[in-house]
Amino acid sequence: MTTGIAEAGGVRVLHKTLDILETIKSREAGFKLAELARAVELPKATVYRILTTLEGRGYLDRAADGSYRMAKKLFDLQRSKSEEQILNRVAQPILERMVNATKETVNLGILDAGEVVVINTMESPQAVRMSSKIGNRRHLHSTALGKIFLAGLPEKEFLRLIRMKGLPRLTDNTLVTKAAVIEEINRVRKQGWAMDNQENEIEGRCIGAPIFAPDGRVLAALSISGPEFRMDLARAKSLVPQLKAFCAEITEALRVG
Repeated sequence: MTTGIAEAGGVRVLHKTLDILETIKSREAGFKLAELARAVELPKATVYRILTTLEGRGYLDRAADGSYRMAKKLFDLQRSKSEEQILNRVAQPILERMVNATKETVNLGILDAGEVVVINTMESPQAVRMSSKIGNRRHLHSTALGKIFLAGLPEKEFLRLIRMKGLPRLTDNTLVTKAAVIEEINRVRKQGWAMDNQENEIEGRCIGAPIFAPDGRVLAALSISGPEFRMDLARAKSLVPQLKAFCAEITEALRVG
C-alpha cells in the first residue's frame, strides 16, 4: 500500500519513486513488476518507467526471474567508502606492479547498467600502447572485461543483457550472433579467463580475469592489453598465469580487509 504522502505535496514523481524503493526494500526477495504495481497502487506503465530509470542508474538490480531488488549503489550512498573505493585502494599498488611486470596497459572494470565501466587504469610505459581513461564505458560482448562479467552471471541474466544491449559490430572480429557469444562465454567459464582478440578495437588484443567479492560473486575484472604486433596470441596466453595471480591477490586482500 502507498503511504499517502504522494498526495501531501512536494514533487509527485519523487514521492512515487520513494514509495517504490521503500516497498522493494521491505522484502529481501524483491518484487516483480505486476505485484509491485499492486503494492504501491500505481499503473504498471508508471512503475515500469520508474523501475527502468532506477535500474539504468544502478540503484536497482533485476534478477533472472524479473524481480527487482535494491542494488549496492544505494547502500554505498550511506557508507563512508563505497565498494569501488575500497577495491581501488586495494588494487592500486597491485596494478602498479602489473604494469612494471608486463610493460602493458592494465584496466580495472566493474559492471554497471549492462556495460563495463573502467574505474582504474595504468598505461604501458612503452611508446606504442593501448590507451584508456577512467570512466570509459565498453560493451560486454566485445571486451575481455565484459566477457568475464557475462561468464559470472546466471544464464537468464546473461541472455537478458545481450538482448537489451544488442551485439553491435565494432571490428571484423566482433562476435555479433547470440550463438557465437554463448559459445565464447562457455569457453570463458571453463578456462577462467577471457580474450578480446581485436574484437573491440582493431590491432589491439586484451586478456581479462575475475576478481571476487568476499561473498563469492564477480565484483570486478582486471585486464592486460597491448597492441597486436607486440601482444600476439602466444604472448597473450603466456601472461594469463600472471594475470590470474594478480586477481587472486586482490581477491584475498578484499577478503581480509
